[in-house]
Amino acid sequence: MYYNFFKAAKLTVYIIFGAAYFFDVNAQDHRAIDSLLRVLTRAQDGKEVMDVKVELAWQYLGEKNEEALRYSTEAYTLAMQFGDTAQIVKAGRIRGLAVRSFGRLQESVEILSEILPIAKRNNLESEYKKIINGLAITYTYKAEYDKALEFHFQNLVICEADGDIASMSATVNNIGLVYFKLKNYSQAIKYYTRSLELKRQISNNFDLDRLLINIGLCHNQLGNFLEARKYFEEGFGACKNKCRDEILIEGKFGLGVTYFQEKEFESAQENFLGSYKLAVKKNDLRWQAENLVYLGNIDTQLKNFDKAKEYFLEAESKAKPGGYSQLLIDTYNHFSILLNQLKDYEKASEYQQKYILLKDSLFNENLVKNIAKVQTNYEERENIATIASKEVLLKQQRELNISFFIIALLAGLLVLVLQFGNRNIKRVNAKLSEAKEVIQKQNSELENKNKELDIEVDKKTVDLARANQSLKQVNDELDNFIYKTSHDIRGPLASLKGMCNVALMDVRDPVALDYLRKLDATAERLNSILTRLVIINQINNSKITIEKIDFKSIVHDVLMLEKKKGLPPELTINTQIDPNAKIESDKELVRIVLENLIDNAIKFYNDSERIDSFMNVHISRVENDGVKVRVIDNGIGISESSPGKLFQMFSRASERSETGGIGLYITKTATEKIGGKVGLLTTPEGYTEFYVIFPSTPYAEWEKLIPKHA
Repeated sequence: MYYNFFKAAKLTVYIIFGAAYFFDVNAQDHRAIDSLLRVLTRAQDGKEVMDVKVELAWQYLGEKNEEALRYSTEAYTLAMQFGDTAQIVKAGRIRGLAVRSFGRLQESVEILSEILPIAKRNNLESEYKKIINGLAITYTYKAEYDKALEFHFQNLVICEADGDIASMSATVNNIGLVYFKLKNYSQAIKYYTRSLELKRQISNNFDLDRLLINIGLCHNQLGNFLEARKYFEEGFGACKNKCRDEILIEGKFGLGVTYFQEKEFESAQENFLGSYKLAVKKNDLRWQAENLVYLGNIDTQLKNFDKAKEYFLEAESKAKPGGYSQLLIDTYNHFSILLNQLKDYEKASEYQQKYILLKDSLFNENLVKNIAKVQTNYEERENIATIASKEVLLKQQRELNISFFIIALLAGLLVLVLQFGNRNIKRVNAKLSEAKEVIQKQNSELENKNKELDIEVDKKTVDLARANQSLKQVNDELDNFIYKTSHDIRGPLASLKGMCNVALMDVRDPVALDYLRKLDATAERLNSILTRLVIINQINNSKITIEKIDFKSIVHDVLMLEKKKGLPPELTINTQIDPNAKIESDKELVRIVLENLIDNAIKFYNDSERIDSFMNVHISRVENDGVKVRVIDNGIGISESSPGKLFQMFSRASERSETGGIGLYITKTATEKIGGKVGLLTTPEGYTEFYVIFPSTPYAEWEKLIPKHA
């Protein structure tokens, strides 16, 4: 009797005070907790105690995770004693999430993996979906990204089948996070944008602030700092100055990255410290380590080497216990760079080796294959569903056509019978018999032709499938070759450069020193060429994303990047951008084109003291709403005798080229990918002019836009 009263009382508490359940995130309601604690003190029956402790654990999760872990563990023990499957799963899930909040990632995986099959066997669909989501997020933190994507796509399939748009939005957002960790920022933005569209579709603002900040973090990594700052401001505006600590941690971190990339170190340091203090308050080891790595980088830039060393050591101490492998990779990499500057080459080599070993263990060929397999399986499922739906429609259409034919035939026969009467029955039957024979003959001929056509179609289909398979195999082998080549060579290159640095300190023979310096420079150039080859592979395999192009913003970002690399003091740079020069195209490919042309003009500037070196960038509209970009300079000059060869791979215009003649080939490949045209001219004044004509859309007929003098 008392147990029934408890059930009614508990239901009343939930209705009045609310217990918010949504994707493993809940807002703590102190009134609900106080009510549950009062019920717990009066509870006599063991099942009452179990139920209350489960709800208390859920209410504490995210705010007081120590209490959440304690109550969920006690509730899990009671549920095992009573054999209550539903509460075993629920208490176990809360326990797994609470353990994860303390950085005990492997333990969290083991707990959630143990209760996952229990939830599936007992058809606990809601809990099953939440457990899959919890496992996916935990694997993301562990940097096991292939497993994370596998669970996220499983969850997405379930959400799509249920028509749960809110859950789809959250899952797509989490998939975007995985691609962000994989440094595939374009793919991450694709999924984040899809998540944003789903939220707007149902007017759902839950976690909108975090989603906007995630998009801003992607733009940071792509160098779109103005765009990134816009999303951070929208993210803070979404929570209307009442942002949760988690949002403030991520938002301040994102702003810090923006200022760091723009070398505004004072503002960057202020934001990173603010984010770090909030992370300490929340006992969030992951975000503590994230901020410490950047604080160490700032002090490295400011030559505060001792302080930087402290930050990197503290970052390592935070990331290692939690198993945050990606953070450890970043920490080891930046720490080895700092130690090289401190001339502690032995320690630098130790951390560089840690960096290489950990990176190779995570970002290996199997990871790439597994991620591709997971993505392909999901897309293949969508294709199969589409084909199945089309086959159903075709079958229905065939049945409908047959019905119409039968009805028309019967109607015709009925009219003939009524019109000619009984006396014409024999004649009609004879004609019908003749007609039947003709129809049968025609049907037989048609059937034979259809069989022949089916055989031919099947043959062509097999040939096409083989050709597609062969092409896919070649592309896959090329992708694997470029990836594996760059991956395998970079490790030895890093070791080679480290040994060169050590040798340069120890060797005194002038001839040997000269060889070592040349060897170090050659290794650096080889690394640059490998990077360019990877960019070519990315261009060839990328999918075009259409958006409005802001040429002014792109040119500004490119020039800012060149300033950070170092501009010749005697070089004058002028820009003239028509505000009406607007197109819709792929922003990343347009940026690659402009970045290579501007970088080439700066690299090959005329360093003669008798000449005022300049570079002019003109962007204007042309016919058919296209845009023409002209980069003019009075540099060392390029022969126009055979301009087409300049855009071939490994063709160099000058001995100054450090990339083996790949830059202009990248420019041509990216331009043609979006339907553009690139060329070389010599102006009447004798200056060098590279021009690019972008169509209004990637599919425009750009040939019509080529100038006559080109």
